[in-house]
Amino acid sequence: MSTLSVRLPLYGLRSQFLNYMSKKTYPMYARVSTRPRPQWQLNRDDLLQLPPGSLGQRVGQFLGSNQLQLIPGFENHDVFHVLLEYGLSAPEEVELQWCLLGNGKRSIYAFLAAFTGAALFPEYWGRHRQAFRKGRQLRTFHHWYYEYLLRENLADLQHFLAGGELRGEVSVY
Repeated sequence: MSTLSVRLPLYGLRSQFLNYMSKKTYPMYARVSTRPRPQWQLNRDDLLQLPPGSLGQRVGQFLGSNQLQLIPGFENHDVFHVLLEYGLSAPEEVELQWCLLGNGKRSIYAFLAAFTGAALFPEYWGRHRQAFRKGRQLRTFHHWYYEYLLRENLADLQHFLAGGELRGEVSVY
């Protein structure tokens, strides 16, 4: 199935608006969110020291290549980008949220980001639908404790997500 590749007018302005809204709402969400997990005790440089090909090292590389740092309490979001291979453009951020919804994540922020993004980027509705379906087809992953999986091989985790057998002794729950 192919998706529409034509951009509607004001793509840059719509992207800037979505990024602006994300920056303004993330701190508010952080205050009202009840996160059962503590923030990670690692930073980008620590991640880069993890074994080659590991989830953690790849997250560190992703952060470095995009000149980002981990956001305390929201580290999983960066893991999702790496694990699911979504970039940082505004439409890809929206696709990531649709994939998470398809996988069973039920947060106000995910719903708002997905539906706001769909409204702002109607030319990507086909990709949003594909991302939702992708999330439904993958093993449920949005609740995993990723800090404990940072040393695991990224390709092995992706294989497991897609329904393959786990190679080695890893607990994802």
